[in-house]
Amino acid sequence: MSLAVPTPTAVSRSHNIFDTVLAAAIVVVAAAFLAFVQVRTGTGRLTSYEFTAQLPTADGLSIGSDVRISGIKVGSVSGLSLDPVRYNVFVRISLRDDIGVPVDSVLVAAAPALGNSYLSISPGRSSRLVAAGEILRKTPTKGVAP
Repeated sequence: MSLAVPTPTAVSRSHNIFDTVLAAAIVVVAAAFLAFVQVRTGTGRLTSYEFTAQLPTADGLSIGSDVRISGIKVGSVSGLSLDPVRYNVFVRISLRDDIGVPVDSVLVAAAPALGNSYLSISPGRSSRLVAAGEILRKTPTKGVAP
């Protein structure tokens, strides 16, 4: 009795083609999803700059919280620290490099009843913009509702 050696058939070839097409479709769907997420969240930018703002309270902010201007995400909170003497909060902000923030802007930690906390920036009128690495001390917060 002799054993037959399996040879490729038309059926196995069609399975190979199906597997290849399926893998390509999965890659295309994954790439489309990543592009959608980047456009939707504003994380598609590769360049940003950081500065620090001194606030009286962090009100639920955490690393990764959104930074918004007029309700649009323009950056994120990249660090939080407490001033051990005055008990103010230093919030390190990573902002898209195409967004300039006037030095007299008002920053408020917003903690909505539903949803995640975020840092709201109400741009000021100064022609001088916050520079990378700069610290905005005692940013005004009175009379501002995000």
